[in-house]
Amino acid sequence: MKVRMLWLFFSLSFLNLNAQVEDIKIMTYNLMFYKASNAPCTHSRTPAQRDQDLTTIVSSVNPDIICVNELGEGVVNPLLVNSNVLNVNGVNHFKSANSTNNSSSSLVNMLFYNENKFTLESQSTLQRDLNNFPIIRVIDFYRLYVNDAGLGSPGVDTVFFTIAVAHLKAGSSSGDQNQRENAAEAIMDYIENNVSDQNVILTGDFNIRSSSENSYQEFINYSNASVALNDPISTPGSWNNNSNFASIHTQSTHSSGTGCFSGGGMDDRFDFSLISNSISNGADKLRYQNYYAYGQDGSSFNGSLNTSNNFSVNSVVASALYNFSDHLPVILELEASVSGIGISEEDYWQRVLQVPNPFKNQLNVHFKGQQAFEDVEIRVIDLTGCTVAHKSTSNLAANAQVSFNTEKWRPGIYLLTVSKANGSTVTRKLVKH
Repeated sequence: MKVRMLWLFFSLSFLNLNAQVEDIKIMTYNLMFYKASNAPCTHSRTPAQRDQDLTTIVSSVNPDIICVNELGEGVVNPLLVNSNVLNVNGVNHFKSANSTNNSSSSLVNMLFYNENKFTLESQSTLQRDLNNFPIIRVIDFYRLYVNDAGLGSPGVDTVFFTIAVAHLKAGSSSGDQNQRENAAEAIMDYIENNVSDQNVILTGDFNIRSSSENSYQEFINYSNASVALNDPISTPGSWNNNSNFASIHTQSTHSSGTGCFSGGGMDDRFDFSLISNSISNGADKLRYQNYYAYGQDGSSFNGSLNTSNNFSVNSVVASALYNFSDHLPVILELEASVSGIGISEEDYWQRVLQVPNPFKNQLNVHFKGQQAFEDVEIRVIDLTGCTVAHKSTSNLAANAQVSFNTEKWRPGIYLLTVSKANGSTVTRKLVKH
């Protein structure tokens, strides 16, 4: 018995020392009648052009999970997106969930995911509100887990999380708002009574114009506080047509309505990703990192998306965003704690080490992760072979950062080497401006 307990102690200690993080990037996007057979409008781009636009966008974002609204209901459409848009140019890891729908809409949600990183464990739908009236569009719930390479090893578990994808009723009338509120009540009730995971993400096109709207309040101030969701960027207010929120507006990319595009310019925050308390505080091995509207540089308020000199993305990507949809994607970045077993040294450093390149008057070496790091030696060498900076550290805290003042360093190329106590070393070429 003592031998088994000692073996278990060393096994768990080993796991703790090797525990790493898996970055997760979730992209939420309203595809604007994409591949819809009976769209109430005529697209200004051909199907092939729209496929290429979406390929350009996805390639630039490089997401792990894609949650979409307004995909045409045909069951073949997710397969076409996989084969013609996502799994191209050397990419072959995207897989789609099962198709769902009701009789109220010809537009559906869908989830695409990197099957190398995740397994879709189950999925379900919510189709009626608490009064048993049909919700205008099906709300989809997807339960996934991280494919930790150490699964099957003693003491290794994985990270489960549930993503709900919703496309709520559009419009500003009291009737529209009531339908959104009814759907929100049903969603939160479903999460409370049917979702077993603490890690929950609710995402999609909510068509909400203000944080005071009852549907939004239902999400973030739900009667059961332990189930209530959080807005990661916590920016309450009246978002509609308000320049104070220009940097988070997601609709519309066009100032005037043509074809299937809604006009009005960038003046609404319709697209959201909300997260549970557990993700906010990292209580269950999944932690919030970042949130932003992709392609939104804050310069396009009440106008068309800035494509020629967008500070957020290059002109090719900005043009694809402008041409493809009247919404912008919303990006949610998370960090999952994984065992680190089965990860090569190259992958280890790729996940852990973050260094700005180029740098200016300060060089920050960030060791990313939710676990403490063992002894690390950091050295910076110039091209003559001279060491210009050196630090040895022990027991680095989680998410530690080691900084160097580089004001007196000459502009040019430097080599950064970082070594662990076990002898593994990584070298990065850096440029000082």
